[in-house]
Amino acid sequence: MSAVAGVSPDPSVRTSRVVRCQARVLRRRSLTHDTVELVLGRLPGSPPLLGRAGQFAVLTAPGLDRPRAYSFARDPAQEAPGEHTFVIRLVPGGAMSGWLAGGDRIGEIVELAGPLGRFGLDDHAGAMIFVAGGSGMSVTRALLQAAVRRQVPRDAVVLHGARTAADLYAGAELAQLAAGWHPGARCAVAEVLSDEPDDSAWAGPRGLVTDYLRDAVLTDLHLNIANASAWLCGPAPMIAAADTVLRAAGVAPSRIHRDVFEDASSPAPVIDNRRCVLCDECLLVRPVDGCIVESSGFEVAVDGGVAGPCALVPGATSGLYYNSLVIDPERCIRCSACINACPHGAIDPGYPRRTETLRQPA
Repeated sequence: MSAVAGVSPDPSVRTSRVVRCQARVLRRRSLTHDTVELVLGRLPGSPPLLGRAGQFAVLTAPGLDRPRAYSFARDPAQEAPGEHTFVIRLVPGGAMSGWLAGGDRIGEIVELAGPLGRFGLDDHAGAMIFVAGGSGMSVTRALLQAAVRRQVPRDAVVLHGARTAADLYAGAELAQLAAGWHPGARCAVAEVLSDEPDDSAWAGPRGLVTDYLRDAVLTDLHLNIANASAWLCGPAPMIAAADTVLRAAGVAPSRIHRDVFEDASSPAPVIDNRRCVLCDECLLVRPVDGCIVESSGFEVAVDGGVAGPCALVPGATSGLYYNSLVIDPERCIRCSACINACPHGAIDPGYPRRTETLRQPA
């Protein structure tokens, strides 16, 4: 039972920017030993999900207790009509992993909600630096596809860090994207392995991808670092290290874009109601009913007599919530939609204090 007391919301009282549609699993493809690609097709009559490269959607599969958030793994503008592609890493004990392992799932119906997030290409003219760790290549690939489609006339460096060669899955496609880059600019691609056996046939760079970024990429005299933009996608430790390297090299913090993949064990965000201005932007993008509730500021007895906030439900109560919104940690899926939507920085993603996008592994 939820730690936040309240009654079910009145479905007739709802305002949201989130589109919800039904989709069928069309195709499944294994990319590596622990990574699969799912292609979903929107059912006739369901509203279109008009996303862009860098955004994500929330996927609800039959029998799962909570939805999961995944980046669009291909540029939505280049998908077949009504189709959406996602890359999912199989995690031992993970709910989505268990669902996928329960059958081939082709033909099953799932729900999609989105598009969400503000991650995406910027409009600057300087060099582009992409650093992806593990399955962070999924959203990076979508961004690169969008850049090629738009023929962005900017030099680019693309780094994919993985543990071993068995964890790589996008090399051939990255080469094709580099070959299709704007003819007046260059696109260099490198895959960097941190734990590849010494006796393997791997001839590419080894070590941490962030060390390669510092020691090889940022020493390239052809890159104008002061005008560069960077996109960091993957695990939080990699992104923190890459951010430090880029800032030390002179990349402006405002031009370092982050998409951090977290799991459900991460702390739920917390709303600082001293900074909240009652704009309701977070409520308009919540992909899960009840993940953010309006609170009276008073406490009531809930499970086992433990005090908790009293939720006010639009349509069932006055709606006057005295500048108090509460994120229910048991309903929150750590998708970061509310963090991205808040225009006043009133939602703290938890510890360590960060401002980047937080999301489950894709």
